[in-house]
Amino acid sequence: MSKSKWLVFTLLLQVVSSGLLRILPRFLINRECVPPLGDVCVDIKECEFFTELLDKTPIPRPRSIINIIVKYQCAMGNDGPKVCCSNDRMTTTIKPTKKPKPTQWPTRLISDEYDLKNHKNFNMLPITECGPISVLTNRITHGKTAALEEFPWMVLIAYNSSDFGIEFRCGGTIISERFILTAAHCILNTSIFGVRLGEYDLNNTDQDCAHSYCSPPTQDLYIEDTIIHPKYNPKTHENDIALIKLLGQADISQTNIRPICLPLFDTNDDLAGKYAIISGWGATEISDMSAVPMKAEIPVLPMTTCKEIYDKYTTITINQICAGGRGGRDSCAGDSGGPLMTAGLIDGNPRYIQYGIVSFGPRQCGSEGQPGIYTKTKPYLKWILDNLDR
Repeated sequence: MSKSKWLVFTLLLQVVSSGLLRILPRFLINRECVPPLGDVCVDIKECEFFTELLDKTPIPRPRSIINIIVKYQCAMGNDGPKVCCSNDRMTTTIKPTKKPKPTQWPTRLISDEYDLKNHKNFNMLPITECGPISVLTNRITHGKTAALEEFPWMVLIAYNSSDFGIEFRCGGTIISERFILTAAHCILNTSIFGVRLGEYDLNNTDQDCAHSYCSPPTQDLYIEDTIIHPKYNPKTHENDIALIKLLGQADISQTNIRPICLPLFDTNDDLAGKYAIISGWGATEISDMSAVPMKAEIPVLPMTTCKEIYDKYTTITINQICAGGRGGRDSCAGDSGGPLMTAGLIDGNPRYIQYGIVSFGPRQCGSEGQPGIYTKTKPYLKWILDNLDR
């Protein structure tokens, strides 16, 4: 069996097991392909974009990847799903059945107060380099352990401790060469020593390796400044977001040190009813850490459900996301200040996008029916951009 057929076969098995195959064809047979979805309806293995996407993502496919395929599916063929594909992304073995026309993948930016693309600091975010999906993941990831370099934007925040010296108690994400995105509760009234970038195995003092591949060395950087959202309320957890400005630049050319994408583009950030990914070493104020980063897919709950659960304890706002609450330790994979993310498309390329920041949750993580609360990233994009030139 050829590689492309194997990729489609494994995808088809997963789609069948998820129940999507029984539902989608009824609605998608002969669906017209028009920009920005694409020009032509072709077998998925005949569209270069999707063969690259399947080649770069682990098996079983994350639900976020399945959702992308479902979005572009136009029919069901004998060998698997057919998808809308732009003419310039088809393999050379396929001839278009429609007259070619120029196609642009959606790159329109959201407009809350104004178009963020016009912000004076917009170009300080490395949009063309953010959120890469690791090609290593197919080979080395198993179970709930994150693969080497799978999430290269993950950062560990180091603190001075009178009892233990330097210790990691929170996480964050690289958003540019100079800035780390994290939670305000990780910054307020703390003694931050620095940050570590590019880490994987905390027990390994040498370079981290997987099979014959070794990752570049980590980077330990000092802090120039910390910026807590001016309306952060530690009692209610509202506006639990902060930035760390690094003293010096992170080398984001290293394969283990890359920025994550922010939801700047015109995508729907309502994740309710979908699954998102959390990852980390479990670095929190009260829990023990894993030696290597873990990952988990957790369900995102509707706001009404979340408010019902937390109504007795605190007020949940539209600037927060409620996710998790399944029994089991998979809900404990994230770090305080770490990301809630999904795979999405930017300029037609699959990227990881950070939609939330780990804020708070039940004291015993992984408790059945007790989801965690995440600060929603999108409402704070202007605030983030405003502070990138501080």
